[in-house]
Amino acid sequence: MPKKTNITVNNRDYYRVTATIGKNADGKPIRKQFYGDSKKAAESKRDEYMAGLKKGLSVDYDKAVFGVVFKHWFEHIHRHAHNVSLSSYTRYEIIYRLYIADCALSGMRLISIKSSNIEAMYNSLKTTPNNIHNINKLLKIFFNRCVEDGALIKNPLPAKEKLPEVIQSDLTNTALTDLDIKKLITAAKADIKHFPYVFACFTGLRAGELLALNYKDLDFKDDMISVDKSVKYFTIDGEYQPIVSRPKTKGSIRRVPILPEIKSLLLAHINHVRQLHKVISISGDFLLFPSDAGTYRDSGNFLKTFKRLCDKLDITEGCTVHSLRHSFCTMLARRGVSLLEASRLMGHSSVNTTANIYSHVSDDDKKIAVQELAAYFN
Repeated sequence: MPKKTNITVNNRDYYRVTATIGKNADGKPIRKQFYGDSKKAAESKRDEYMAGLKKGLSVDYDKAVFGVVFKHWFEHIHRHAHNVSLSSYTRYEIIYRLYIADCALSGMRLISIKSSNIEAMYNSLKTTPNNIHNINKLLKIFFNRCVEDGALIKNPLPAKEKLPEVIQSDLTNTALTDLDIKKLITAAKADIKHFPYVFACFTGLRAGELLALNYKDLDFKDDMISVDKSVKYFTIDGEYQPIVSRPKTKGSIRRVPILPEIKSLLLAHINHVRQLHKVISISGDFLLFPSDAGTYRDSGNFLKTFKRLCDKLDITEGCTVHSLRHSFCTMLARRGVSLLEASRLMGHSSVNTTANIYSHVSDDDKKIAVQELAAYFN
C-alpha cells in the first residue's frame, strides 16, 4: 500500500503537517511546517520539536549549525564579554583558528552533537594534551552559553576523566641562584641599561607590569611602587599594537616596597632614559622602561635582550624573565617572609600559587631554617 502524501517538492512526494510554535512581536502566531515520507513521520518530527520547546529550547533550535553559531558567538559575544581579558581572547583566537574553525563538528547541527562526536574530534587532533584541555575549556564556555540561550538542553562535552592526562612538571620554580643574581647586579652597576632585570628581580613584577610602569607609579616619599596595570602587544585588525589593561584579579593590584639600593639604581636609570630620549622634564606618563623609540617595550624583545645578557654573564641556562619573579619569591622564602605576605607582594590570586614556589627552596635553606631551633637548647 503506497504511503499517503499531501505535497510534492522537487518531484518528490511528502506529507506535511503544520504547528503553531509561538507568537511574534505583534502577537501573531508563528507557524512551522514539518515534512516526512508519511503522515506518521511528519507528525513524529513535529512532536519531537514541540517537546524540545517545552523543555526550554529556543525557536528554530533545530536549524542551528555548530560552525556558524560558534563563529558568531566567538567574534561578537565572547570577544566583548566583561570577564574575558584581551590576552585570554587572543589565546582562544589561536585555538579557534587552528583547531575549531574547520573541525569535524563544523557542519553538524548543535542538537546532533554528542560527547562521542567531541571525543572523536579530540582524538583526531595532532596536538598536545595541554592543548586539548584548552580547546575543551573554550568549548565548555560556548556550550554553556548555548544552554543558557535555549539552543541546547545540556552541555554535550565528554567527562573530564575522558580527556588526555596532562603531565604536570615539578620544575615550577626557575629562580636564579644567588651567584646569578649578584652577576646581574654587577652588570647593572657597570652599565645601567641592564637595570630593568635587577628591578624585576627585587620587586617580583611580571614583565607586562614592569613595562607598563609610569613615573606616577613611583612613591619616593614612602619608597613604594604602585602596580595597577599591564601592557602587552596584540595584533588587532591587522595592526600590531600595545594594549594597556587592568589586572585580571584584584590581588594583582598592589604596592611593592623599593629597597634603598634599588632606589639609587632606579634614579640613575631614570636619568639615563631622560638623556637617551632627550626628555627635559618628567611628567606622570613618563615610561620607566620604554623601547628605543620611547614607546611601550614589547615583552618578546625584553626577553631576547635578557637571554643575550644571560649568555654573556654565563647565567644558568633556561632562565626567562619570569625566572626573575620566581627569584624574588624564593628570596622572600629564604628569609622567612610569611606565605601570606609573600603572596600579597607577588600579586598572586591564590596563596597556593605562592606556596608552590615556596616549596622549592633548597635543602640547604631548609637546614638553615631548622638550625634556628637550636636556640631552644641554649
